[in-house]
Amino acid sequence: MRNAPCFRDSSHGFRPGRGCKDALRAVDEWLKAGYTWVVDADIKGYFDHISHDLLMSKIGEPLADRRLLSLLEAYLKQDIMTECESWTATQGTPQGAVLSPLLAALTIQYLSGFRQ
Repeated sequence: MRNAPCFRDSSHGFRPGRGCKDALRAVDEWLKAGYTWVVDADIKGYFDHISHDLLMSKIGEPLADRRLLSLLEAYLKQDIMTECESWTATQGTPQGAVLSPLLAALTIQYLSGFRQ
């Protein structure tokens, strides 16, 4: 996976060196180049509804390390506890977890049909 480009150049969310100002600079460059449309999307509840099966199958394609895949699957399917009950997650990524934005970005790349 190290050598495979995973993200479009136009993807700015949760990426080092690609913050809001970088996204605005890119939009400015596109407008100067004659583009007239910009798409900005915020998918409500996206982190809560990421398919574990889709994520694991797509990450498993370029990632050969089965131990890492097993660890990732255990991370996604960890038990969730509230005051009165516990259950095992079947979709979504853990709220506030450091890996969740990366996993969400990878999933959206595959959903958008990105191949390079």
